[in-house]
Amino acid sequence: MASKTPIPIRVRRMDYDIPRIPRYWYRGNAWTTHFMNALSTTFPDGERFFIHAVRNYEKQIRDPELLAQMRAFIGQEANHGKEHEAFNQALIDQHKLPLTSKIGFMKKALSYAKKRYSPREQLALTVGFEHFTAILANLMLEQADVIENLDAMYGDMFMWHAVEETEHKSVAFDVFQEVDGDYWLRVRGMAQATFFFMLITVRMQYSLLKHDGKLTDWRGALGFAKFMLLKPGMLTRIIPEYLDFYRPGFHPWQHDNRALIEKYVEELSPHELHAQAA
Repeated sequence: MASKTPIPIRVRRMDYDIPRIPRYWYRGNAWTTHFMNALSTTFPDGERFFIHAVRNYEKQIRDPELLAQMRAFIGQEANHGKEHEAFNQALIDQHKLPLTSKIGFMKKALSYAKKRYSPREQLALTVGFEHFTAILANLMLEQADVIENLDAMYGDMFMWHAVEETEHKSVAFDVFQEVDGDYWLRVRGMAQATFFFMLITVRMQYSLLKHDGKLTDWRGALGFAKFMLLKPGMLTRIIPEYLDFYRPGFHPWQHDNRALIEKYVEELSPHELHAQAA
């Protein structure tokens, strides 16, 4: 099994200035834009859930290196939530998108999850969600032109998020292995995370497209199909890494992709309001 996180985890407070956002900011495609908007809508409360799940075990960790990585993970996730919250609010204010009800749904769903699932189940769910976000981040970094050439700050924000998801991709996993390590609980958490991720994202995307009257925008739908299946292949190209998670001896850093983030780490540094090495 690979060792714990082999790179520094930096807590960056980016504080993006959000400009006027085009309604269909992802290359004019309503379907892809609303997929990305749906993702952004899930992030703030999802990140808070992940923080809660990991923090439950902070007092049980004796390894000072892992403890420092947990605290950096918490700092990064808190900042992701803050920036996406501001982005979501801009979509509400500028375009009157019905995100308030969807954010409320996320809050209720995650509040229910805290009551319904034990702390170890919450941590297993978090491990699953973190693997999902890590492999999506890796895809964005491998095919960076899909995101980084977007106008204004949208590409910058999503690439920053992808960099930090890569930096801390094994922290929740390592905490789980340290305090529990139950293989069947881990894979069950991944299966549940997959179901909830797909259900919530597709549900939100559908609702936003219906609100805009874009469900019959077939050109947009075909462009979105290309986005999911071909380039970048958000659905198809992650399958090998997704399935890899189900191996008993799996560890996130067996796929060592730190080289993909090196140039972005250098580019992010001048824009940080604050940074602290783990």
